Amino acid sequence: MNTQPATSVKTTWNTPDRHSPLTTFFNAIHPLSEGAIRLLDEATAPVDMPKGKFLIKPSQESPNLFFIMKGVVRAYLKEEGREITTWINEELEVVGSIRSLGLKIPSKEYIQAIEHCSLISIPYSAVDELYTNFPETNVVGRKVLEENYRGAEERAYICRIPSAEKKYQRFVETRPGLIDRVSQKYIASYLNMTNETLSRVRKKYRAV
Repeated sequence: MNTQPATSVKTTWNTPDRHSPLTTFFNAIHPLSEGAIRLLDEATAPVDMPKGKFLIKPSQESPNLFFIMKGVVRAYLKEEGREITTWINEELEVVGSIRSLGLKIPSKEYIQAIEHCSLISIPYSAVDELYTNFPETNVVGRKVLEENYRGAEERAYICRIPSAEKKYQRFVETRPGLIDRVSQKYIASYLNMTNETLSRVRKKYRAV
């Protein structure tokens, strides 16, 4: 089965500033030099990913990170026939096989579009080139990784909350945009509870 993105074609950027959306996103985090902007514009590419398709599958070494312009992406593991959702990310977030970042080893996760997604891809090789040649991009990289680390810490925290009600309340507080956007089965898997438990908790929460 082909697990590559359905469309990944380099084009002239048809944006108001004529730059890659990822260039604009990074430049807003920390000002970039002209050389860094040029490299990003040349190295990044638009990716159209239909709902249900995979950005990455286990045993597949992914050469790219992805910036979500539109849509929702989730990652999951398979254990004893069960899908265990490890994260769910939406617009303006950078995703990929972060645990294998820089190691050049295959991913252990499935990374799947759960809505039709518009993404921007950037090769790891371009990220390394940016870090080496443009010092300011190390500031951008640190800030993006800090955000990913905070997300990982939040996931570790929420999965250790013993009460199903408190887990769901925490999810509502921290990810309100996903509550009615993402399938209940994915939220239940992310919160490590059954669909039946989540359904009961949601009814109780909404009745309050």
